[in-house]
Amino acid sequence: MKSWKRSTKTFGLLAIALVMIIVAGCQALNGLDFNAMFKQSLNTTSYESNETVEFKLLLNDGAEEELEGEEAEIIKLISNMKLQLTDMKSDEEKGMSAKGSLDLGTKHIPFELRINNEAAEFDLDGAKKPIYLQLTDPDAKAAASADDEALMAVGKQMIDTVSGFAIDNLPNPTNLSVKPGQETVHGDTLTGMNVHAELKGHELLDWLKSYIDALIGDKEGLKSVLTALMDAVKSQQGVLEETPVDSLFGSLPEEDETAAAIDKATGQIIDALTELKDQIAQSEKENAEELDAVLNDGTYVKGDLFVDTKLDIRKAAIEAAIAIQDAPLSDEAAAAAADEDEDFQFEDSLMTVSPFKGIWMKVTTDRWNVNGDVQPLQPSADKPVLNAESLMNMEGYEVLQQFDKGSVVYDLLRNQAHISRQTLMLSPEYSRYAPIVTPSGIAIIPLRYAAETFGATVTEEKGGMIRVLDGATNANILLKKGSSNAIINGKTVKWSFPMTVVNNMTYVPARDFAKALGAQISWEKTYGSKTLILVREP
Repeated sequence: MKSWKRSTKTFGLLAIALVMIIVAGCQALNGLDFNAMFKQSLNTTSYESNETVEFKLLLNDGAEEELEGEEAEIIKLISNMKLQLTDMKSDEEKGMSAKGSLDLGTKHIPFELRINNEAAEFDLDGAKKPIYLQLTDPDAKAAASADDEALMAVGKQMIDTVSGFAIDNLPNPTNLSVKPGQETVHGDTLTGMNVHAELKGHELLDWLKSYIDALIGDKEGLKSVLTALMDAVKSQQGVLEETPVDSLFGSLPEEDETAAAIDKATGQIIDALTELKDQIAQSEKENAEELDAVLNDGTYVKGDLFVDTKLDIRKAAIEAAIAIQDAPLSDEAAAAAADEDEDFQFEDSLMTVSPFKGIWMKVTTDRWNVNGDVQPLQPSADKPVLNAESLMNMEGYEVLQQFDKGSVVYDLLRNQAHISRQTLMLSPEYSRYAPIVTPSGIAIIPLRYAAETFGATVTEEKGGMIRVLDGATNANILLKKGSSNAIINGKTVKWSFPMTVVNNMTYVPARDFAKALGAQISWEKTYGSKTLILVREP
């Protein structure tokens, strides 16, 4: 089955989904039919666009100063992110291509992306080769049949059926306006309608409750949806029996049992919705202060759309935020805090769940050449690439070798993500491969286990010799059983204890081994006992 089909429109619809949720289902306003607009978006098969996604974690005052070390580095990266896609070309059949960049804090990473039905190719700034991901099995390509198209047709029918029911019952948002206007998109001046929709604070919960009421009240509509879904599944029952969909739906009822099965399913869904409604009402009663802390004016979803005369959405700016305000602790939480801190004052207690006070995101998009002749760039088949599957199976230091040392990605992976850091923890009491402390106080550790933990290879050679090859440091270590001499990259070094065998397992002195592989070694107390820890970051 082609993996790309319908996924391109899903990607594009993310930019307008939040606002479409709160405007679809509304009555026509100033001549604009919102349902028709939404259906037009679903039927978009090709377009060109520029899109931007911004995301921020909102920190409490002074929280950044309290963060230290690696935690502070990570927070700085993820608290301010921006993804930009320019010159994006998307076609349901041909695929998608785009230039883009990802900003993580102050780090800027350009890239190019090309995807079709068979593969995805990712040119990442700083990567020595394009990253290539095979999306389909080349050997299975010839096995594609009409069954694939039949399944896709059933899937589309099911989506259209469910979405129609969901959209038709959506209530109007509190703030909705439509005004005629003009906008410039990709150099063209267009005439159309500007749509603004917004919900904030408790309006969001009120809107949700109204939606649940509408769904509960449309019992006949729900039965019609379930009937249509059942008919769609039965029409392809033979094909579905060979797919995961069969286990999802379970055994289908016989013809004379279908009506009763649909009635039962309808009742179960109505009961579930009613239970959800009751839970919301109970939460409003019992957790009013906690709800007020979240459902304030800083929590909102709003958006502006520009719709042309063909009902195509040509511009969208969607913004949403969740702001958490301080609220008194519950009696249980306050009691727990008092148990931990005898100076704790109930009257001063405030709810502080994390360094963050909320999140914010914004999605903007401009579209042109909608449903026109769009020609996305295709993945290359004739140049050296780095297979993504191979990349996933590499050691961290091997991944770093695929990037230029001066690149932003290299710095990000090594110094922020620390993907090349390797840690070996050996407890004398709890580890399967426990270290041994000799009478003279020298710690010895299992050679093969320690070496392979660091990604090195261990091979036995003639004359009782053992060779350790470490790809991270290019160390070539040759050892002999019973000898304290180690030959490291051709140079003989005397170790503090001879390589020895204990219970059929070869041991070497921990400190000497760590030095040979560029690792730091220490004894630390963990879980009430001393643990030998070797750490390196090649």
